[in-house]
Amino acid sequence: MLAENGSYPQVLQLQGDPAVAEIAVIRLRPAKPYTVETVDGLAPPLSRTEKWIINVSTQFGCPVGCPFCDAALEYAGNLDAGEILWQVRWALERHPAEASACRKLKVHFARMGEPALNDAVPQALEELPSLANCPNLWACLATVAPRGRDKWFEQVFSIKERLYRGRFQLQFSVQSTNEAERNRLIPTPHLGLKELERLGRNFYRPGDRKVVLNFALAHQVEFDPERIADLFDPARFAIKITPLNPTASGRRSGFQTVLRSHREQLLASACQRLKELGFEVVLSVGDGREDQLGSNCGQAVRIARQEGSSTDAIQTVPLLD
Repeated sequence: MLAENGSYPQVLQLQGDPAVAEIAVIRLRPAKPYTVETVDGLAPPLSRTEKWIINVSTQFGCPVGCPFCDAALEYAGNLDAGEILWQVRWALERHPAEASACRKLKVHFARMGEPALNDAVPQALEELPSLANCPNLWACLATVAPRGRDKWFEQVFSIKERLYRGRFQLQFSVQSTNEAERNRLIPTPHLGLKELERLGRNFYRPGDRKVVLNFALAHQVEFDPERIADLFDPARFAIKITPLNPTASGRRSGFQTVLRSHREQLLASACQRLKELGFEVVLSVGDGREDQLGSNCGQAVRIARQEGSSTDAIQTVPLLD
């Protein structure tokens, strides 16, 4: 969607470190709520030609309302497919030489918004390969698995089978092995653990990457390896543990991370037990500079609004035709 004067989208703010990640605050439509974040990032110490990560937003804010996420502060609806793909094109056009030579280009539908609540995401997945024109393109989708979205997941499964076999990553944001705690951490109707297992088992096919169960672990939140093993098959599911990022919402809610803290050593026995049970376990601590850059979900938009930077665009690029 373009303004009548053709001035949108606008890159309002670009911050970060080119050696780690650069975060763009982008206004896609001519009104204050229609602002998103896009991340042009790396996986240090790998170069961009070795591994390039582009994180795109799928919604203006997020309706899920996770109490540790700044994207939940305001919600103004869904992006259309062109607006989602524009973010990818913006990042690709910043590095044209690397775009054609990249050995692993990962596009994450994992920034602002819950992708499974946007019916335009499957269309964006369909059109992404022709836009990126990269033989080593990966699509990654992170979701809390909202209830009532069975047909949406069926669509995504069909697209994965046709266009991304072996190069698609489905990640469930699980957060805890206790259902009551999950309801507190994910305050929207979502699938329970047994339902997640069924959805992931049906989604997985031999040759696929394993479905990831992601736990952004907060202090005093249950993480029980035996519960995971009772429900999930290590041949189909992998475990990823990430920090609970230092957002304004998280601080107000009193959340404290386990990773990147002195409590990190407490995870060792749990992770070892999961490995003994046959699970692949990834501790995704990331680069500490990411916190200093304000690269966590919703932070850049929140800061831009507070600073009033939404009045001056630093770059204007037309939308996809």
